Amino acid sequence: MALSEKDAEFEQNGGKILSFYADNKFYAFFITDVTDIIEIPEITFVPALPAYIKGLMNHRGKAIPVIDFAMRMALPTPVYSDRSCVIVVEIGTFQAGIMVDRVSDVEDITPDMIARSPVENGTVKFFITANKKRISLLDPEKLVRDKR
Repeated sequence: MALSEKDAEFEQNGGKILSFYADNKFYAFFITDVTDIIEIPEITFVPALPAYIKGLMNHRGKAIPVIDFAMRMALPTPVYSDRSCVIVVEIGTFQAGIMVDRVSDVEDITPDMIARSPVENGTVKFFITANKKRISLLDPEKLVRDKR
């Protein structure tokens, strides 16, 4: 499979990721895909959407969808706490909020920590071993836009 330019550069040179925690596992986005990390805001329910879309939130004057990460990934639903938050990701000109248990860290990743996912065009792009953690680096576009 041909990697995107950004993915190929990451695999070859490494880079920064934002890791977060869900169901006793670590996940991450490229730091360049993240525009904000905010407290869980007031969310307006919208009927007839998939259950994992909690509704819409006002973010800097724009209504953006909020996706419950655990529900989207078919993980056990967490009890959200004051450490829980919404990670706002940007895909082209589209933004979405991803509600997560808690953010872990911004991590510097080197090429020796990276293994490409064996599943082509899946939600997980790479598996990373860093700081005694196994982290699944996600494709935000697949997470937000793919139907499952």
